[in-house]
Amino acid sequence: MKSSEWMSKKISDFKRFTMTLLILSSYLYVGSLISIYEYQSTAYLYLLPLVIFGLCTALLFSLKIKKWQQIQQQQ
Repeated sequence: MKSSEWMSKKISDFKRFTMTLLILSSYLYVGSLISIYEYQSTAYLYLLPLVIFGLCTALLFSLKIKKWQQIQQQQ
């Protein structure tokens, strides 16, 4: 397998996983809102750190994708 072919497959995998993380983070955020306003429970204390972790990971993956796309364009 050529390195450019490998790189483009890796980029597409990271894009898919980034979208999955963003969707998961949005579901967790909505769950924390429901926990706060509907049930008045403290479950949001567990959900909000997971939301932040998911968003930070998605940001890191986006930066890696951007870096790999620049490397791929230089080749």
